[in-house]
Amino acid sequence: MEGSAIIEARGEPLRVVVAGAGVAAIEALLALHATADGLVATSLLAPDREFTYRPLWVAEPFGLSEPKHVEIDRIADDSSAHRVRARLTSVDSAAKTVRTSDGELLPYDALLLATGARTVEAVPGALTFGGPNSVPAFSAVLRELERGLIERLAFVVPLSATWSLPVYELALLTASHLRRRGVAADLTVVTHEALPLAKFGRPAADRVREVLAEAGVGLHTAVLATAFEDGKLMSAEDRPLAADAVVALPWLEVPDIPGVPQNSRGFIATGPAGLVPGLDEVYAAGDATWFPIKQGGIAAQQADAAAAAIAARAGADVAPPSPDLVLRAALLTGDSVEYLRTDLSERVDPIAAGAALWWPPGKVAGRYLASYLARGSDAVAGAEPLVDLDAYHSVDPQASDAGQREALALALAAADAEADWNDYEYALKWLDVAEQLGVVLPPEYAERRARWRAAQTPTH
Repeated sequence: MEGSAIIEARGEPLRVVVAGAGVAAIEALLALHATADGLVATSLLAPDREFTYRPLWVAEPFGLSEPKHVEIDRIADDSSAHRVRARLTSVDSAAKTVRTSDGELLPYDALLLATGARTVEAVPGALTFGGPNSVPAFSAVLRELERGLIERLAFVVPLSATWSLPVYELALLTASHLRRRGVAADLTVVTHEALPLAKFGRPAADRVREVLAEAGVGLHTAVLATAFEDGKLMSAEDRPLAADAVVALPWLEVPDIPGVPQNSRGFIATGPAGLVPGLDEVYAAGDATWFPIKQGGIAAQQADAAAAAIAARAGADVAPPSPDLVLRAALLTGDSVEYLRTDLSERVDPIAAGAALWWPPGKVAGRYLASYLARGSDAVAGAEPLVDLDAYHSVDPQASDAGQREALALALAAADAEADWNDYEYALKWLDVAEQLGVVLPPEYAERRARWRAAQTPTH
């Protein structure tokens, strides 16, 4: 029996287990709540206490952003989901149960695997920048650059890395940071890509080349970096590059999940709507899947497709999302944000602009997650989902950008006004608004936030 027939026969909602606590898992929870509330009984299986907003980690060493955390229990409550604080250890597709790290068996009618992947060193000898644990180590490198102990720093996109944007952001943010302090350094991006950010096509590549050149950052393309040793970045092309330090992206792998077919590095194959071949009503989304681009916006779209299929099976009247994935990215340069977008089906020309190309203009362009992170739990029910700003939606991106910049300027002016009255609590709240509008704060306001926070009078 399918969908509503199952519900009618059992007289209860469809049991859905979502395993994971990253972008794909949270997007799926929000999507199911928005489209199938009352038709599904969702359980969130994850040991994590918090959802961590990962894309802004690159800005943290520069003081331009602070860690963004949301309590998982709160997200589960907002999504009407049952919280199971444990880790998935195996799947029994025949019995339609999953086993947890606490030894519990959870039955399901539909299962979504969104357990993510773990990072592995890709360039021996380099500092691997792959998560929050990397921030202190990179901050130490930044201090050595400021003191002149390091003069040549290479940022590497290894062949195994499937999402290269963080390297370009780290290089550009470092250049901006050092320029403001009057420090000179030799910064270089080394990538296996034939073009910088090649997945976005020629317009983005040309714009990134311009931004790098303006920032004084060198660029070496089509180079397969292999190791950093004895002050040299080695490559498969036998063209060593002198460097005092190297920062590289990791490669990813997925731990074994007994009962789930996986390839040699643990990734899970998926078919239409994220269904796992050979398993009944098991879906997968996000970094754990075989899909070659590991990026938050792509993970969210995969989660939306799986959630739509599950909601339809539960009897919801929901239109399936487009099978064409759209890659969206906000490139932080230290001085501005460059917005990039491309349709991976290649039926629509890619776009690179200084104006926001979607709304809300967050780093993770999730259909439901973007609004949730921007506006909180009041964005779960009845809120407009993420929308692209372009001619296809009768919206002029440049006009939208003008409005966004005006709103940002007003928020910053309001923060200054409150600080002038020594009302630092409200000044900081206005900076939160400004950060949502601008993705990260301007450098001078990131410094003011630290001063205003220190000046706050403790409340008892």
